[in-house]
Amino acid sequence: FDEPLSAIDYKLKKVLEKELKDLHKETGKTFIYITHSLEEAMVMSDRIGVMRAGRLVQVGTPEQIYNHPVDRFVSEFVGEVNVIEVKKEQDGAPWRGIDVPGAFHVRPPEEDAEADHAFVVIRPEYLRFLGAGDTAQNSLKGTVYNEYSLGSRIQYQVRVGEKVMLVELSRSKALPIAADRSVTVGWDAADAITVRA
Repeated sequence: FDEPLSAIDYKLKKVLEKELKDLHKETGKTFIYITHSLEEAMVMSDRIGVMRAGRLVQVGTPEQIYNHPVDRFVSEFVGEVNVIEVKKEQDGAPWRGIDVPGAFHVRPPEEDAEADHAFVVIRPEYLRFLGAGDTAQNSLKGTVYNEYSLGSRIQYQVRVGEKVMLVELSRSKALPIAADRSVTVGWDAADAITVRA
């Protein structure tokens, strides 16, 4: 199937996604489903192949592709991300930010534990606002400059120097944060993915 649901309204698309999943299960046949929609790929697939320049870059389950991308391209292809370029200065010490000032606690890249230069990828849903008394292994100070309603979620754009970081909270945890308000965003090393540079 090549983008079969791309021009269908949302409610009908959801019904047809379910029917296609049921048909796939009932027949036990292999379906090849081509889409540029992250949501469709995650919903419809048992396995996803991400291609770049005509080559497969990574094949895996939706969970593997989303939470364990092999590189920065795959991480950005399958959803919004915050990316910080970092450099290891010495073993056991925090990594230094290159494009954002600061020292960060990160896990080395899974595919290259000896790397000394990498990208830290943090999905917006893993960033959180830190209030007085809140802690996180890593934090950045910034200024909220925009807020978007995404239905069940609210996404905040936070400017950190020249970089824009995205913070996404469920509507039930959303905060009334005015534009131009100074904030601190934080995350733990376990909530980030480190990929080779």
